[in-house]
Amino acid sequence: MKLNFKHFSYLLLAAGMLLVGCSKDSTTPEGDKPSGEPSSNNSLNSFSFKAQKNSSISSNVTGVSGAGIIYITVKDGVNLSTLVPSFQIHEKAVAKVDGKVIKSDSSVVDFSKTVTITVTAENGSSASYMVLAKNGNITIDKKIYNFMVRHNIPGISAAVSKDEQTVYVGAYGFADKSRKKRVNDSTLFRLASMSKQHAAIAIMTLCEKGLISLDDTVFGENGILAKEYGNEMHSSWKSITLRDLLSHTSGISEDCTFPSVSGYSGMPIRDRITRLMMEREKITKYSRGTHDYNNANFSILGIVVESVTGKKFMQYLKEDVYGPIGIEDIYGGNNDESETMENETIYYGQDGKNPYGNNVEEGVAAGGVVASTPALMKLMAHIDGQPKVTDILRPETINEMCTAKAGMTNTSGNAYKKYALGWRCNYTDYPSWVAFHGGTLAGVCTIWARSKTNVNGVILCNSRSYNMSIDDEMWDILEEIQAMF
Repeated sequence: MKLNFKHFSYLLLAAGMLLVGCSKDSTTPEGDKPSGEPSSNNSLNSFSFKAQKNSSISSNVTGVSGAGIIYITVKDGVNLSTLVPSFQIHEKAVAKVDGKVIKSDSSVVDFSKTVTITVTAENGSSASYMVLAKNGNITIDKKIYNFMVRHNIPGISAAVSKDEQTVYVGAYGFADKSRKKRVNDSTLFRLASMSKQHAAIAIMTLCEKGLISLDDTVFGENGILAKEYGNEMHSSWKSITLRDLLSHTSGISEDCTFPSVSGYSGMPIRDRITRLMMEREKITKYSRGTHDYNNANFSILGIVVESVTGKKFMQYLKEDVYGPIGIEDIYGGNNDESETMENETIYYGQDGKNPYGNNVEEGVAAGGVVASTPALMKLMAHIDGQPKVTDILRPETINEMCTAKAGMTNTSGNAYKKYALGWRCNYTDYPSWVAFHGGTLAGVCTIWARSKTNVNGVILCNSRSYNMSIDDEMWDILEEIQAMF
């Protein structure tokens, strides 16, 4: 076929279009196609610190982005105040920090504080991005960052101890988003059901003092709380022991502490137990010995501690148990955001849940304790049965506290060995853990674990998504982090 001028022109045009279509401008994000209108692209598409631009960094580190926040970690010892960032924006966009233009790969920026980068598009529209840089373990922190972004968690604290010494503390994100206050190493978090281990510790110390026994009955004329609750109750209550409450095998099936049923709101915890006992609960759904997890069990244990000691639950723990070993950052929480403690995080609900809707003051023994991660790792060293740090409980007591009650069944009638006395145990998915426990409340997601290799860890979050995978993911992350030490 002979080519005329017209055919040749078509071939040249097609070739030109092919070349344009296959070329890629390194400064123009893919998908931002040129037009006659000024670009509205104000995206910050990537962010990193490159080794070739920062002499203190041995290898490139890339940020993890989510909801307008970039999380990034460099190794310990790197000076955060003199870093050169590398980032990608549209070729006609401008990036500024504190009103000053910054250039990728050349501008020095102080990242020792939260940095806001404002990207202004060609058409004048702008978007802001916060960069939260920190020193730490890059591998650990990236696991935490990805978890935060997936589950929309504003702030997290994590810590690891090895051979009874804290070896890593990580503070991530915001404790208070509105004030842009960062989480720090000593930020306090609600523990939710990790409070139950503190109730168990309190009971075990009283047992060792000879004031009570695990097989003592709690109610009825011979019970520990006989003076408080008398003898007028269904007979099923009179056989409940401390061991039953600690292992959630009391047979109590209704939760009056953080109830999903109406009728308990605003009542003191003692009155809630009375109502549960006298009006609503005859313990007929499950028999004693059946494991049925219930916050009411541990609220009753909190009342036992107060009745035996003559002190409020947290007062006893702080004055008689934690104070003598130098642990301060463990407290009872408050219900209202306006009563947030000096270094406590704010809690953030998701899916319409109110993070301040639960009465944690009345339910302190079941889910109302607040603490810092270093304080929890210090406490773990005093209850682990290891020789370097003096334990507050005898070895046989620690072993009993972390051993499943014999003869337990679950609500399906099958043998159950996954809950001890205030601690979970024997989970085949986590074979390295001797004992552990998580916590769940609106605005709270927590886990701590003691391992067979004496590498212990904790993760505390100030929000919780309602993605069903969140707890499994967090537990997996903690086990992976422990395995690194």
